[in-house]
Amino acid sequence: MTSRKAVERDCDIPNDCKRVVPKWMVAADNLPTVAMFAVGSIILFLLWWPLALIYALYCALSIVMFWAFICPYCSHFGTGACPCGYGSVAPRYFKKKQGEFPKVFKKNIVIMFPCWIVPVLGGIYILYSAFSILVAILFLAFCIDAFAVIPGISRFIGCRDCENKEGCPWAK
Repeated sequence: MTSRKAVERDCDIPNDCKRVVPKWMVAADNLPTVAMFAVGSIILFLLWWPLALIYALYCALSIVMFWAFICPYCSHFGTGACPCGYGSVAPRYFKKKQGEFPKVFKKNIVIMFPCWIVPVLGGIYILYSAFSILVAILFLAFCIDAFAVIPGISRFIGCRDCENKEGCPWAK
């Protein structure tokens, strides 16, 4: 069983010398995001089905853009130390890059904003124009997941033992 704390050894093997995030933590980090994308798609489907399709495609594309524009600058790139597992997936498609991770993260994180904002705007519109209990429940579930569960998991599980958290804007 792998410890969540970094194992200090002098070697050149990634994941053998650093913390390896267990699969349950990667799942805990990703399942609420998948749920947010799904509930957001349902809300937007109730507004206009093509918007739900566009949103779902954008959410998938935003993850790939995250891998391309943010992950290559992270110290967890190419290791099993990334709490969301991107550090071991992104290197399959993109090369490591040099740069200041906090600046790159702050500059590029806007690619994720539509995933959070579009369902909120759609939900507000539907609640205002055609209120229903179903939409209110979906909207509340989306907001709790997106604005409480996801940041809470990052702060209290994913980022808690991360050796990169002092320089990471997401952990602050």
